[in-house]
This record gives sequence, C-alpha cells and structure tokens, in this order.
Amino acid sequence: MEGRIHRDILQQLPVGYALRRLVLNEAGEPEDYIYLEVNAVFEEIVGVRAQDIVGRRATEVISGIRDEDFDWVRTYGEAVLAGKKLITEMYLRPRKRWFKVISAPVSDLDFAAILVDITAEKEKFLEMDKLFDSIHDAVFIVDHKDGQFRYRRTNVAHQNLTGFSPAAIVGKTPVELAGEEIGGRITANYRAVAERAAPITYEETIALPGGERTWITTLNPVVMDGEVKQIVGSSKDITEQKRAEREKQILCRRLHAMFNQHNAVMLVIEATTGKIIDANPAACAFYGYSREEILKKSIQDINLLSGEEVDKLRLAASQEKKEYIVVPHRLASGETRLVDVYCCPLDDPQGKLLFSIIFDVTEREKVKAMLQREKELLRTTLYSIGDGVVTTDNQGLITSMNRAAEEVTGWREEEVIGVDFAQIFKLHSEETGEVVENPVEKVLAEGKSVGLANHTVLITRDGKKIPIADSAAPVKDRDGRLHGTVLVFRDITEERKQRNEILFLSYHDPLTGLYNRRYTEEKLRQLDKSDNLPISVIMGDLNGLKLTNDVFGHEVGDQLLKKAAQVLKDNCRKEDIIARWGGDEFVILLPGTNEKGAGHVIQRIKNECKKVTGLPVNISIALGQATKQKKQESLWQVLKTAEERMYRHKFLNSKSNRNALIVTLQKVLYEISMETEQHAERLKKYCLAMGKAMDLTHRELDELALLAVLHDIGKVGISMEILNKDGPLTEEEWVEMKRHPEIGCRIAQNTLELVNVADYILSHHERWDGRGYPRGLRGKEIPLLARILAVADAYDAMTTDRVYRKALSREKAWRELKKNAGSQFDPEVVKVFLELFGEEQKEAFG
Repeated sequence: MEGRIHRDILQQLPVGYALRRLVLNEAGEPEDYIYLEVNAVFEEIVGVRAQDIVGRRATEVISGIRDEDFDWVRTYGEAVLAGKKLITEMYLRPRKRWFKVISAPVSDLDFAAILVDITAEKEKFLEMDKLFDSIHDAVFIVDHKDGQFRYRRTNVAHQNLTGFSPAAIVGKTPVELAGEEIGGRITANYRAVAERAAPITYEETIALPGGERTWITTLNPVVMDGEVKQIVGSSKDITEQKRAEREKQILCRRLHAMFNQHNAVMLVIEATTGKIIDANPAACAFYGYSREEILKKSIQDINLLSGEEVDKLRLAASQEKKEYIVVPHRLASGETRLVDVYCCPLDDPQGKLLFSIIFDVTEREKVKAMLQREKELLRTTLYSIGDGVVTTDNQGLITSMNRAAEEVTGWREEEVIGVDFAQIFKLHSEETGEVVENPVEKVLAEGKSVGLANHTVLITRDGKKIPIADSAAPVKDRDGRLHGTVLVFRDITEERKQRNEILFLSYHDPLTGLYNRRYTEEKLRQLDKSDNLPISVIMGDLNGLKLTNDVFGHEVGDQLLKKAAQVLKDNCRKEDIIARWGGDEFVILLPGTNEKGAGHVIQRIKNECKKVTGLPVNISIALGQATKQKKQESLWQVLKTAEERMYRHKFLNSKSNRNALIVTLQKVLYEISMETEQHAERLKKYCLAMGKAMDLTHRELDELALLAVLHDIGKVGISMEILNKDGPLTEEEWVEMKRHPEIGCRIAQNTLELVNVADYILSHHERWDGRGYPRGLRGKEIPLLARILAVADAYDAMTTDRVYRKALSREKAWRELKKNAGSQFDPEVVKVFLELFGEEQKEAFG
C-alpha cells in the first residue's frame, strides 16, 4: 500500500521523475542504465511514453545519451558508484526549455532523477550574460578558493583585447595562463585584494596573444561570509593614451626646433609687459593676423579679461603657479574663442619670457558646461527619486538627506545636517521591538555594504512605525579611503500589502475567498498523518449553476457561488479546510472528525441552504462524504470516494432539483412580467383542443401542453423594466426583448424534461411569411407545435387586458387572426382555431 502511495505521489509531482538502474560491463564500468519507473511529467519532458521506455536501456530509447561532448552514462555512473548526488543542467531542443537535473543514488546501482524546469531563471541568466558582454571595458571574474585564483568568466571586450577565448581562460590560474613571470605579478595583485578585502587600481603592461597592451585595472572583492570569494576586475585599455603622453614629452624636448613647423598655436611673451615677441605660423593662422601684425600686439589685445586679471595670470605663469588657464581670446575677425593656455617661463638674455602653447577648447568647454548641467541634473535626480537617500561622514553625522527621506522620517534636511545618524533614524525589530543594529556604524566599522534585517521598522519623528527595506554602503575614493556612508531606504508598507495580497490570491479563490485547489492539494499531503485521524472529506457540487448563468447572467451565478461558500464557512470550524475545488465544486477537509461528525456537518449545510434568501433561485448543493480511519488508507482515495458519493447523490436527486428549478423559474416569470398562471392554462386549453382536432399523437400533445406553459420561460432573463413598460419599446429594448426565445431554448436544453420542447420554444415567435425571429423561418420550416402556439398566444393576448391597452372583443380578435392568416400565422392552424372557438368560420374561409 505504501509503495502505491509513493508511486501515486510521484505521479502527482509537478516535476519530471525517473528511477534508473546502472548497467556495468565486465570491468565494472558503467556502460548503460535501464529505466525502472517514470512519471507523467517526465514523459512529457522527454517526449517518450512510459511503456516505450520502462525496462529498456537508455541508449536504446534516447538519442545522444553518449555524445562526445557529454557522456550522460559515464557522468551518472561515476556519481552513483561514488554514492554522490549529481546536479547538472540540460537543454532540450525539441521543447526549447532548460532543465536542472538532480540525480541521487537510492541503492548500490539504482538512482533517481528529478527534472526541474529552470527556463525562466536561465533566461534571466542569459539576459545578464548579454548585459555583461555589452560592457565596453574588459571585465573578468576570478574565483578565490583554497588560496588559488582561477578565472571564472570574461566578457567579449576582454576576449577581444587579450586574445584569450573563454575556453582558453576559464578555470585556469594566472600562472597557467600567462606563465610564471606575468602570471606571478597578476596573482600578487589578486592576493593583495583578497588579503585587504578592498578594491585596488593599478596600471600594468602585459604581452598577450593580442599584442602588448597597457591597462588601468581595478579589482573589486566580492565578500561573502566574511571572506573574499571572488574578484571582479575591469581593465581599461590606455595603450594609446600612454603612447600619446610619450609623444608629448618628445614634442616638448623638440619644441624649439619644431616651433615654426608645428600646427599648435604657440606664442612667446614678455613676462613683465605681456608683449608678444614671437608667434608660430599656426598662431598667425588661428588669430587671423600676419606675423608682422601679431608681433605689434600684446597679450592684452587678444585676451578679453581685464588688464588687472591678465597681469595676475601672467605673473602666476611666470612663477609657475599655474599649469594652464582657460581664457577667452578675440580673433582678428571679431569672433571669440575659448582657449587653453599652457605657459612655462623661459630664461632669456633679454629678460624673463613666457612660452605659451594655445589650444582651441571652445567645443570642449561647451561639453564641460553640458557635463556640469548633467551633474546638477544628477544631484536633482538624487534629491527627487522615490527612495530615501541619506549620506553621512566618517563619524556617522548626516551630511545630506533627499526629499523622499524627509517625507518618510518627518525630518527636514536642514534640521539633521551634522546630527548623529542614530538620533534621527531609530530602527527597531517589528517582531521583538528591540533596537536594530545601526547600519551606518556597521558600515563604518567593516567598510562594506550591509542591509537591514527583515521586519525592521523606522520610528518617525511623530512616533509612527513604518516598515522599511534599506542598504547602507561605504563611500570610498579610488585609493579605498573611506569618506562616509550612503543609506538608501524605502517605505515597504504598500509593497508588503501587495505581496500579502499576491500570497493570498495564490492560495485562495478570488471570487469566494475560500482556499483554492492548489492550496488544498498541499494540505491533503500535510494532513495525511496519523495525528489527524480520523479525517473526513466532504465533496460538494452546486446544483443549477450553469442554468443560473444562462438565465440570470454570470453576476447572479457568482452571487450564488458566494452565498454557497458562506453557508459552508458558517457551518464548519475554523481549523477545517474549505476550498473551491473547481467551477461549481467544493471540498471540505475535517481533521479529527469521524463519519458521524461529517454527517452532522452535511445536515447543517443542507438546513442552512433552505434559509438563504435574496437570490432568484434556491441554493442546492449535492454533498458526499468519506472518512479515513486507518493510517494505511490513502487520503486521495478518500477524496475520490467522497466525490463518487456526491455524484451518486446528485444523480438520485437530479430530477427533483431540476423540477424545483423549473417551478422557481415559473414563479419568477409570473412575478416580473404580465404572464399569469391563468394565461398559461388558457393557452394549454386552446393548444390541446387544436392538437386533438389535428390528430396529434399523445407524445405531441404532451409536448404541446408543456410548450403552452413554458414557452415564455426565457423572459426571466429580460429586464423587468422592459417586460412591464407602459408603452411601445425602443429599438434597443426590442433587441433585448427578442432574446427571450434563445434564453428559453438554453434553459430547456439544460433540463432533461424540457429538451424535446427546446426547438419549439426557440421558434414560437417565427412568422409564416419568414419575417419572425430569431431565425427568420418561413412556412412549414417552422415546427407545427410552434405554429399552433403562435395562434393561441396571439388570440389570448388580444382578448386580455394589458398595461398599455384594453382587451379586444372576441369578434375583433377573430378578424385579426383572419387578416394575418398566411402572413403572420399558418392559415390551416387559424382555420382550425376558428372552427373550434369562432363564429361563421366556414364562410370566412370559403
């Protein structure tokens, strides 16, 4: 029994499951494995049925099981023989899905495998791969374990710059990759990061397969559980930058020789007077003067600063206090350009000179101004974002607070600047009420980022408790020096509320508020213990829901479901599990309840259903029960037994339920419309008289009598305002009114006793000339019983008082029938009616 339960459970697992037995060759090496058992999910994943795979070798039924790239038999075999669990990933191309494969030995040669769909996680990982590979700088990740550093992965930029493919670098140490000398230097840097647990930045020149390159490399430690587990490095290629610097140094040494040939603007100026005593051709071209013209000018004639400012700058340059300055210069054309002026003093026999190299930086300054605006925008953004942001210095004193932080805490920025963080941010555990460790102090002490524990609340200025989530990080410069902390936090009140709502919806039916099937299936497994014996299960089915939806609409059907759910809740204990199992099915789990106790619950529910009011139909629930008495019994089988008994009860009472529903519908029809029981009886009399005169069979007469009584039953689905309107209907109201034959037809089709008259109900407003509704049938296309009813119904309507008119005399009604015979009515049926109930009929029809 236990084995069967286990197999049943394994078959119900939402993941793939297979039990296999390893096959060894004569040398005791794994050469294949045989499938002993698989569940339905495994069949779906692999695409092979259980009967086609169980008892057969894997190499016979699954292609590619021993590919050169990956030998599944050897991999599984080695793990089983070693008694180890094995976790791998596989991609099934036909399914286009990723799966995690968890294999574990269950005996010497038997091992079980679980296949879990990880496509969503894998796709997220692949998205991160794309992001990783889109970084322009060379980025790499190094694993640190047992004192060794091995490359874990690199991005595309790193592969292009170094010339190392992923296959060539992943899993190797720097020494294995680059040799003792270069690899040793790299390892030393990695070890420094691991020992200090702090980032480092350095410049290095390395000869690699892609050529000799100079990089600025930054190494950042990834600390977990107090140890550096990984190092994330990024390298920026500065080879060209370094080459440019060397060329610049060479240029400076050759400046005098190259002065007249160089394209850079160069001027030689007297330090004391500012007079221009030399200018290279590039300077003449830039300013728009001839050499003779520019040598007649002083720097004050070109510089747009005041004379006093120019003198100060010239003095600073002569004393080497300024490396360069940015000033506006006017050209001969009158245009103003911003220039970088690099000055250095020159000793000359004629006096102190200033040698100036001038670069046009107008565009650069525009970009710089733009960057400054962006910086201000960034600051504005920081102060405008939804999360609260607070910064402190090295002593934990607050240095800034954005608007979001002000709104959450109730403090204004100007009030807290220079105040100790702990005085403003009072953090407590929501569960215990105890003070939570100050995150700023922890960051300053440890120099690494921290996050708040779950269920942390912030005590605001006015004493409110607000649940928050936050993280605090150190603010460091490039040299790793700590300058303070930054704390980012947010109010998670709404987030938690939404999370709780999602959690509620994941285990509850949104319409009734009862538990859903997913939750109940979990509880079935949890409750299937001897501690809960005896445990009873009640299965219920709401009678007439589909018919209620068809007649009164799904809104009334939903009300019926909610009322039924409330009845179940009101008659069960708090510890009982009440769930909506399906569309109109309910399940009740009663731990510690015997069969007699479950019977009492069912009786209470039945009694309570009779008391429910406010709905157009009565609540009727078919109920079945079963009880688990012994440990070895399956609770799932008990559920199935309860379901079978429920269906038996529903079948035995189906006729009475349907009859009760029909009576209810007739009662509703009489209440909401002008239809009366007397009208139905008169129609029945007229119709049966005509039917007998036309030699109808007994079956046809029975159906005709039923049609006379229930032909307008579809009006229960029409608005009362339309049915009882005092005056003609609008076009829209007629469209709605004309729906009642279709509604009545659906009611009849869903009721076994009315199925035979469904088509007659649908056709009772068709006309002999084809201008009726809903199908526009003509002549004898209209069922005979519907044609008979149409005449009787028209006559009774004309001779009965209505809200919008008085009744006609019988003579006028006869004349109307004669007038419309052959257009609205079947002339033969009109003739029979007048022969039975009229005067001088024979003369009228010749």
